[in-house]
Amino acid sequence: FMMLMIMLVSGAGLISDDLKHNSLQLYFARPLTKKDYLIGKVAVLAFFLLSLTLLPGSIFILFKLLFEGNFRFLATYPWLPTAIVASSLLTTAFFCSYTLLLSSLSRNRRYVSILIFAIYFFSDILFGILSDNFKKPAFALISIKENLQQVGAFLFQQKPTYPVPWEYSFFILVAVCLAAVFALHRRVREVEIVR
Repeated sequence: FMMLMIMLVSGAGLISDDLKHNSLQLYFARPLTKKDYLIGKVAVLAFFLLSLTLLPGSIFILFKLLFEGNFRFLATYPWLPTAIVASSLLTTAFFCSYTLLLSSLSRNRRYVSILIFAIYFFSDILFGILSDNFKKPAFALISIKENLQQVGAFLFQQKPTYPVPWEYSFFILVAVCLAAVFALHRRVREVEIVR
């Protein structure tokens, strides 16, 4: 988990540094579209996030098959490879969107780094406070971590931690991703190119 947070903080400057140094005008003065620019930023984060999520899961399955010497493990859990891929892609898509959204909000890399940590941890702390005081499992929907775990529990066919439909958590994660795409599109569109 700490590696994930460190990676996200290192990605804090992906857009904020470009805004700070007015580099966007320089990028778009060349034959580079705004879509290409955003795909490049996402690709950098996605590479490292997938190396933390998809790679270990794939290695686990590979070693399990090698040490057992047969495919009984996959026969018992045929959904496991799909669950690992789907969970990795969801986590990667969410954290790419989350990091790039926050990175586009400010020109200050330190401020963005603090925001990445603060929002993630504050959502969990707020969930803990409200859950302890009101004893309602629906407050799990406030926490980024709990939403990811609820969807992950569904993907891995496990009992969810809280009796809240996983679809709600999935909807919240997708909504954050869509809001990030919209905000990034608007932020990059604001840059005017003088030719």
